[in-house]
Amino acid sequence: MREILLDIFTAFITFVVYLWIKPHADIWINKLLSSLRVVARMKKTGVQASAVDANFNEEDENIGLSKKGPMFGNNALFNLIGERYPEFIDDMKALLIRAGMRQDSDLEKFMTSKATSCCALVMILFLVLGTNDFDIPIYAVIAISLLGGVYGGNKLSDMNMEMLAAQRKEAIEGGVPDLIDLLVICTESGLDLNNSIRRIAREMRASNPILAEELSLTSIELEMIPDHHVVFSNLEQRTDCLEIRTIASTLSQAIDYGSSLSASLKELATEARQKKMLLVEEKAAKAPTLLTLPMMFFIMPCLFIVMLGPVIIQMIASFNK
Repeated sequence: MREILLDIFTAFITFVVYLWIKPHADIWINKLLSSLRVVARMKKTGVQASAVDANFNEEDENIGLSKKGPMFGNNALFNLIGERYPEFIDDMKALLIRAGMRQDSDLEKFMTSKATSCCALVMILFLVLGTNDFDIPIYAVIAISLLGGVYGGNKLSDMNMEMLAAQRKEAIEGGVPDLIDLLVICTESGLDLNNSIRRIAREMRASNPILAEELSLTSIELEMIPDHHVVFSNLEQRTDCLEIRTIASTLSQAIDYGSSLSASLKELATEARQKKMLLVEEKAAKAPTLLTLPMMFFIMPCLFIVMLGPVIIQMIASFNK
């Protein structure tokens, strides 16, 4: 029993050290990969122009997505994964977009983080299972370590990114009622939709910078993309918020059918305020239930000590006499 507890404590300490070292390791790996790419590009520029033109049709320019899958510079493993499993890469890109990471290098950083997590968990599982008396064969230890490490590292990285996406979604949902009210004010004052969104994004930078950033991107897309359905669809995918989806559908229908934006937005504003009030009431109704355990473990013992302490002391003194 003592050896099992020692193994569990060792695994816990190893995992804590891994969490502490992982950000620094990611920074070092990214710097190393960047330096390797710079060296490769310098070597590539030294090739004759005729040779480059001859191989241009055979090699894709590493600036984004190719026909076979995502390009990750000179990382052969990531390129192989992107070519074999494009749906896996698309899911990761969608998750990163919901978490607010839109740079081209974020996908490679995320895959590097996944690889680091998988390697660390494989080593932890191998050390825990291989240095104990569980009587597990070595081939089973290797298999369990590989499967558990790969699956666990992948899931831990996804859970971390999903937590960031959930926090971002919560922040966006908190600013939706204000967004609708400001849209009503701007449309009633005579501004068109694009100028209204741009003005609201400028006004909400201090109160809700995440929503203001999304609105700024939407305003830019409205100027560059002629189809507003595509713009609102991009906004829905970036935010993954039901309220934003409702606003986008309302605005799209108002533009298509030529109805009044202010009238439609007023109804949405009323519904948003009512929904926010219902959520507050729901949290207030849950408060007594959530306070039960803290009262039992922290407040009630103190009350018992204060109320029964003098009585117990007097009883002990009387028995001693």
